[in-house]
Amino acid sequence: MRERIAFLGQMRANFEHTGAVQPSSRYLARAMAAPLLRHRPEGIGRPRRILEIGPGTGAVTRVVAGAMGPRDELVCYEINPEFARLLADRLRSDPDLTPAADRIAIHVAPAQQLERGHGFDIALCSAPLNNFDADTIDAILGAMVGALRPSGRATLFEYLWFPALRRAFIRGESARRLRRAEDAKGRWLARYGRDSTTVLRNIPPARVHELAGRND
Repeated sequence: MRERIAFLGQMRANFEHTGAVQPSSRYLARAMAAPLLRHRPEGIGRPRRILEIGPGTGAVTRVVAGAMGPRDELVCYEINPEFARLLADRLRSDPDLTPAADRIAIHVAPAQQLERGHGFDIALCSAPLNNFDADTIDAILGAMVGALRPSGRATLFEYLWFPALRRAFIRGESARRLRRAEDAKGRWLARYGRDSTTVLRNIPPARVHELAGRND
């Protein structure tokens, strides 16, 4: 209940960075974490480094924490201070998060502050890309892909039907900004996209895209 209240409060105050009407469902969270669930630590012979951009209240983070091996590390970049504070509190109180709490770092900062070559094996973009302009999309996805190992995997999601609905009701410069944003996202998916999954059991339904590292 506390999570939902915090989420609704931030949605009303700052919909641009929240971008949803409620936290991600466990079905969307599992689809986002699919590369992590698929590649167990013993399969790569070393600890995995995991990145989550825009964890919000931690709906996806819980699934990630449950799939982490005993030496894996998770680094979160959350731009919303209230969400970051709530997630930090949950590391101490949520039974799904506390076992991995000492290996989860939360940075209250935009993903654009990431530098290339961080060597992440898995990256998840839980930020609401539907809401961002083309420059922000390029900056976030550029930082995410640049922080991956060459053989790494990343996931991002988009809500189904949102772009089409928005196109139906906006005109002029707003419509042109939306087209530029969709084109920017499309270029990243065309270059790095490898697979996609539709998740109907989420409000609203969503599609998860999996991206490959730069040298895959």
